[in-house]
Amino acid sequence: MQSSYLEQKLERLNQNLHEKFEDAFRKQTHVSSKFIGERRIKSRIGSRVSLFPSVKNKGLICLESNLELAHAINLERNDDILEYRTQAIQIFITEKQYIIPDFVIRTLNGYEVHEIKPNLKTISERNLSRFKIAEDILKNHCIKFKTFDRNNLLSKQDYLFLNISYQRANYKILDKFDLDKAEIIINHAEFKSREDLYLLMQSNSLSSMIADHFIFYKKILGI
Repeated sequence: MQSSYLEQKLERLNQNLHEKFEDAFRKQTHVSSKFIGERRIKSRIGSRVSLFPSVKNKGLICLESNLELAHAINLERNDDILEYRTQAIQIFITEKQYIIPDFVIRTLNGYEVHEIKPNLKTISERNLSRFKIAEDILKNHCIKFKTFDRNNLLSKQDYLFLNISYQRANYKILDKFDLDKAEIIINHAEFKSREDLYLLMQSNSLSSMIADHFIFYKKILGI
C-alpha cells in the first residue's frame, strides 16, 4: 500500500514531464548567449567547466567536464539529434528529491535523457538506484534514459582533434557548390590525415575549411 502511494505521488510530481522538456527547448539564451539550466554549472576536482558554441542549438552550451564536451561533439554531428540542453529539467525520484540530468535531447523520434559519468563500473549504489528510478519514470513517459562514460565516448585525442575541425568548419557559411565539388574530389582521392585533405582542397582551389566540414560531419577519417 505504501509503495503504491509513493508511486502515485511520484507520478503526480512528474505528470508534466513532457511540458518540462518542451519548456527547456523553448527557453531562449541569456544575454550572454548561454543557455541557463536549472542549476549553476560548477567545476569539480579533475573536471573543466567550458562553454561550447553549438551551431545546432544556436547558442552556448554550458559543460562541466571534458567528458561532457566529448558528448556534445558527438551530439553535434549526429543527424538524428535535433537539439540538446544541459542541466535543463528536474525529475522527481522521491517526494522531496529530484535529479537534474546532464543532457536532455530532442531527437527525430522523441526525447532522451543522457547522464555522463567517468566510469559506470565504479558508480555508487546510491546513484545506480537513483538512475533506475529515473529510468522507470521516464519509460512511463516514453522517454529514453541512457548513460555514458569514458569507455563509450570519444577519447581526449579524438575530441580535441574534432573540436578543431568543428570550429574551422563553422567559421563561415560554406558554399554548397564548393561542398559538392569537394565531395566528388574526396570520393576519388586517397588521404590519411587532415593535412592530406588540406593539401587536396588547396590543389583544387578550395578552402581547407571544407576539409574540416567533411572530417567533422561526414567522418571521412573514421573518427
